[in-house]
Amino acid sequence: MDTAAAWADMETDCLVHVFARLDLEDLAASAPFVCRGWRRAAADPSLWRALDLRRDHLARFMPWGPLAAAFARRYAVHRFSLAGFLRLCVSRGRGSAEDVALPPLLADPADEIVHISLQCPRLRRLALPQLTAGDEALLPDLIPRWPLLEHLELDTKPSSSSSFPALAAQLALHCPGFASLKTSGAVKPEDAAALARSLPGLRSLCLDRSYLPREQLLAILTGCRGLREFSARGCVGFDDKDEEVLRQGARIQRFDVGGSKLVDDFAAGGGFCDSSDVDVIVM
Repeated sequence: MDTAAAWADMETDCLVHVFARLDLEDLAASAPFVCRGWRRAAADPSLWRALDLRRDHLARFMPWGPLAAAFARRYAVHRFSLAGFLRLCVSRGRGSAEDVALPPLLADPADEIVHISLQCPRLRRLALPQLTAGDEALLPDLIPRWPLLEHLELDTKPSSSSSFPALAAQLALHCPGFASLKTSGAVKPEDAAALARSLPGLRSLCLDRSYLPREQLLAILTGCRGLREFSARGCVGFDDKDEEVLRQGARIQRFDVGGSKLVDDFAAGGGFCDSSDVDVIVM
């Protein structure tokens, strides 16, 4: 038996194990077109549980890129879009997707996030790009559709005074296993209070490159007693050598506030920095 025939006749379970090493692009536009056995294996839902579309997204998903050319050749799709590819991946998962990470190229992020909320009920990890205020406001209503959610990554923290507290409250109410949050932005008093009130058992929190005043930082460290990992690197609003901050962080297994400053370089050069400048700082 020649090598090509051996691969074609391989048991589906074995092929699925091999295909787990392929990129999503190869699973969608290459493997299914080799033979029927490969097409059957490439459609196995277990291969579509992790949908990370962020890596090299500019090179991967441009309309003139190799993936678009493959879709035109294989599927006769002549108007390739990232949203269409995302929906194909979600469809192949048949409701089993557990890890979804979206890049900042979607024409209508809210539409795709709603679609994911309806089609991916077993989601455990979700990473979202920067959203508009209107799109941010949708998140609290979608959280109940992901009862297994454990990790949420937001490229920018919801900016309105109510969006983040509402989001934290929904996570506490509907996601009993939620343990990890990563975001960046202006941490206001109501945000710190929401973390301490709604998510005191949070185990991992990353607020790198945020505007994080000392008072808010201490409120978080005091209220979130379950933290095992905390990172606030490169922040503005507190000094990374602050004795009280370091004392509060000493109980946390992995605690890193390196590079954080009480004021930014603009303020040090003669400018003035307070909460009214938050939006400028974090842009």
